[in-house]
Amino acid sequence: MKKNPFEVNTPEGISAQDAYDLFVDVFSDFYQVPRIGHTFLNGSRGSGKSMMFRYMMPDCQILKGKKALKELDYFALYVPIKLTDINYPELEKLKTNAVTYFNEHLLTSYIAIKCFSDILKYKEELNSSVDSLNQYFKEVFLWRVEISGHDISKYNTHFNDGVSCVQEIIKILDMMFIECKKYCRDIICERDIATSYNKSLSTYIDFLYPVLLELKQLPFMPIEKPIYILIDDAGYLNKIQTEILNTWVSYRTSQEVSLKISTQFDYKSFRTVTNKTIDVPHDYSQVDINSIYTSNKDNYYSRIDDIVQRRLKKYLELNITSYDFFPPYQKQLNAIEKIATELKAKYHDPEKPYTASDAARRYASSEFLKDLIKRRSSTNFSYAGFDNLVAISSGIVRHFLEPASKMFAKMLAQGITEITSIPPTVQDEVIQDFSESFLSSEFNKIRDSLDKVVSEDRLSKADKLHNLITGLGGLFHSIFVSDKSERVVFSVAVTDIPSEELKEILHLAVQYGYLHQSSIRNKQGTGKCVLYVLSRTLAPYFKIEPKGFKGYQFMNSETLRISLYDPQKFIKMVAPSIDIANNYEQLSIFQDENRQE
Repeated sequence: MKKNPFEVNTPEGISAQDAYDLFVDVFSDFYQVPRIGHTFLNGSRGSGKSMMFRYMMPDCQILKGKKALKELDYFALYVPIKLTDINYPELEKLKTNAVTYFNEHLLTSYIAIKCFSDILKYKEELNSSVDSLNQYFKEVFLWRVEISGHDISKYNTHFNDGVSCVQEIIKILDMMFIECKKYCRDIICERDIATSYNKSLSTYIDFLYPVLLELKQLPFMPIEKPIYILIDDAGYLNKIQTEILNTWVSYRTSQEVSLKISTQFDYKSFRTVTNKTIDVPHDYSQVDINSIYTSNKDNYYSRIDDIVQRRLKKYLELNITSYDFFPPYQKQLNAIEKIATELKAKYHDPEKPYTASDAARRYASSEFLKDLIKRRSSTNFSYAGFDNLVAISSGIVRHFLEPASKMFAKMLAQGITEITSIPPTVQDEVIQDFSESFLSSEFNKIRDSLDKVVSEDRLSKADKLHNLITGLGGLFHSIFVSDKSERVVFSVAVTDIPSEELKEILHLAVQYGYLHQSSIRNKQGTGKCVLYVLSRTLAPYFKIEPKGFKGYQFMNSETLRISLYDPQKFIKMVAPSIDIANNYEQLSIFQDENRQE
């Protein structure tokens, strides 16, 4: 059976060769990430953060540059946080500075374990450096372990091969990690903890940083090059651990050891343990994948096109365009084109030569959908076609790959083995289901994870979030099927400072990928408003054209707040009186002037 070319795998499960073959180099867009310096990489789930980190690992960089390990530009070590067992908020019952020391030790020792586990992959290089490793183990590592408070008398000090030496390092780190976890569990379970803690306590500045700094001097390491610690899904750290990590960033040790930290807009704080903030650009650089990819249409389209081409060639040996593999529904295109021709004739004005073509571009798709609704046609508005699928993915690579994978699987289930294209009917059925599930089954997971405590009006945070999205989606649909001059609207610009309640729900919407956040000049031209853009993944669900983003709506926060409680009232109140900005100074979603440079 043919392998599904669009199958989504976790980066940890991808071989170096597959990662190298499939990865589309996006670092021209996110140039800060592979450069020396602490960097925060922010993006929704599935936006490609982990895949970027996978590509930065030494085994991929060896393939990319056709270089030996010691010739690389940097040495990256991957540290996933999502599945860790280091989060003990109950430690706060200690009510002393001990909670900070325990959390830093857990974080430090866990990262050290992951770092040396990655190094263990390079067995040939380790064994060729056994003498240097023995010296490093005895004079650097064991010394730092002893300083941390761990008993080193029981450990060997000489090894016949480098692999055994690194395995012993990992074993010692495991012991340092586990003995602290055991003490933490005793505290949580309220066992007898009268005996003071007399085991190891390690910190970044006294343990992890010097251990990695000296590691750089070993023969197999890149000469005079930095180590990058790739900390993935840092939003899973508790607040104290987040503040500890920020403290590490504030040390500015990035010339030797750079921290690359990924989040899903759920990072809990940008303050250190001493309550000072870390700031851009003095302490770190910041990359927002969603903002860049929703503000640069051409780059994102070319990235997805490249991804499709690589996968079709690698797994199906097909050399065809992405547009041929995902063809549009031609009958609908013809119908819309016919309407466009009629609109050009209707709006023809010899003195304004662009009026006719502009009207056709603005209104053809809207008039087609209005006609379907008017006739109560059983025919759905089709979202098939590569252009539509890319737009609907809304800057999130996984939102393209997941439905594409389901389309391919559906073809295989029908007994078709030689697949050279996906029929529009299959595309449309899958993408409609995917859009609906984004606001149903996916939202149910969010509902389970959010605090279920209801407010005085008996609405939970999840209820308000769902109401906000359905209110905005319903409003934008109403505009699309209206007779307004600009009908494709996906954005609302908030003209004042929202209440804490609305601010929290908007933040959740951004965190979970239902809204993208940007900024826009206010009507007076005296400053900026925060711009919230509805994810185009919801375009099929709300029946909106996904491609032509031209309008945005100014709105005060009190009006937007109505949507949290009564989305239908919000739509009925706002839609008739809406004033859509569509002058020549406006910015489309793909022209965000606030994009990261």
